[in-house]
Amino acid sequence: MTQPGAGRSVSRTVNDRLLLSLLLLSMSTLLAGCDEPFIVMAGGALTGDVEDPPADWTPLNEIDVVQLETRPEDPYSVNVWMIARGRDIYVATGKGETRWTRNIADNPDVRLRVDGKVYELEAYTVLDESEKIAIGEEYVKKYGVDDDDNWVDEGRLYRLDRR
Repeated sequence: MTQPGAGRSVSRTVNDRLLLSLLLLSMSTLLAGCDEPFIVMAGGALTGDVEDPPADWTPLNEIDVVQLETRPEDPYSVNVWMIARGRDIYVATGKGETRWTRNIADNPDVRLRVDGKVYELEAYTVLDESEKIAIGEEYVKKYGVDDDDNWVDEGRLYRLDRR
């Protein structure tokens, strides 16, 4: 003999799961239509007013996440952390290759969007060890990256310069 109301509980759970599945499917469909990067999902061409890069990027250090567009012929954009320091602005990725680092290897022309402003720049791999260490230390301070596990040390660091 079953307990009264037991069937309703199972039916409610199935309905809740169905509703959640439909909601997730709807959100995925909406996000797939966006060109802009969304949290951890990549996007396409960045929108915004194209401006000349500032003489000093340092005031932008208050911003945690910016958008980086690579592959101008078929734009691919991602959200990244950055370090701003005087005339230079840096982005980094951990050890290993990503789609956006492969794109930079093929074509260093990038676009960076900060606060709705788009800057056309060129990405250069930082090879100077002292520069890499200094910027790695700034990532540790700004983002609370574990100093013993600082992914910038073994990863790829790019300085974004004016074209």
